[in-house]
Amino acid sequence: MIFHKYIPKFPLSKYVESIIYVEGNNKGAGLPKTAMSLVFNLEDSFKLFENEDFAEYTHYKKHWVAGLQTKPSYVESFGKSRMIVVQFKTLGAYIFLGQPLHHFTDKYITLDCVFSREAEITWERLSESKTIEDKILITEEFLFNKFLKFKLSNEKLLTGIESTIGNQEKTSINFICKEFNISRKHLNFLFKEYSGVSPKMLSSLKRLQKTLQILSRSTPKKLTTFAYEANYFDQAHFINDFKKFTNLRPKEYVRSVETKPSIKLIPHFLPFS
Repeated sequence: MIFHKYIPKFPLSKYVESIIYVEGNNKGAGLPKTAMSLVFNLEDSFKLFENEDFAEYTHYKKHWVAGLQTKPSYVESFGKSRMIVVQFKTLGAYIFLGQPLHHFTDKYITLDCVFSREAEITWERLSESKTIEDKILITEEFLFNKFLKFKLSNEKLLTGIESTIGNQEKTSINFICKEFNISRKHLNFLFKEYSGVSPKMLSSLKRLQKTLQILSRSTPKKLTTFAYEANYFDQAHFINDFKKFTNLRPKEYVRSVETKPSIKLIPHFLPFS
């Protein structure tokens, strides 16, 4: 696998986590993340399967946006696979898509449904470009042009809320509502609009993402101790929560890390071969 990760320049860096060029075939489970992604598939095809049986699937041949996932997605890239992946920050995708993000949650939607002809033109430029550096620049240009056309309302409020959740391990919904003087109902509306899910779900996904990152880097001596350190109520809660989002027990994920080195690079993708 060829994997190049690029951090975009400001102001894109405020909304985009990274732009990734990846080359190589994969089949496996994409585990839930805390943000959406946008993909330009430059060669051959990509299959999104209905479930882990890898039977029924939908073909995605050129480009798509992956909504925030709250459950595993089973995918396969094949042939000579080359992709540009734009990984947004948690509240970053809305400013480029300009639609309520809950419309995308747990879905893959082709970009021509979102950007019309712009997506096709960008895909053609990316396919014709010769170097990875050129592909990154073309992707940045595409994003910057979308950025210039849209102004995010409630930006200061939402950035503050995201920062609060990200920096405080036990931040409660009540604390956020009091901190920003908004009702629980309005907070729920804002998060579904701008992140795709409720504050409670986003908080759970953030905890899962942190758990995957830690488990992919080093194996804890005792998962019981780790459960408390990760702010789960107890080990049973940790196991049930992990299985709900990944269809795996924590021990199964740890065993996969030990045998599949690519997970250390991409903790949320579990290869099946």
